[in-house]
Amino acid sequence: MDNYLERLKKLSDLEPKTLEQMALKLSEEAGEVSQAVLSYSDASGSSYKQLDKEDIKEECVDTVLVALSLFYKLSDREGELQELLDKKMTKWESNIS
Repeated sequence: MDNYLERLKKLSDLEPKTLEQMALKLSEEAGEVSQAVLSYSDASGSSYKQLDKEDIKEECVDTVLVALSLFYKLSDREGELQELLDKKMTKWESNIS
């Protein structure tokens, strides 16, 4: 996983989009996840796209990549991502326990 994060950091440094553009791209990707889920679950008006679980997973990965790239545009401090992930997961754990 560390190799992927290092690759993502390098790609994020090369990304020409502004923070605002990246935030909009993140919203777009999240919308594509929603669209895939609606199609997969045969929601009214969405089933014609015939998207499946693989499409949902791919859209989730696109969303994760954009979100992490946006994070790396804002932080170059080693370990900050892990610290924040731990903090947020601990909070999530306490909320579902």
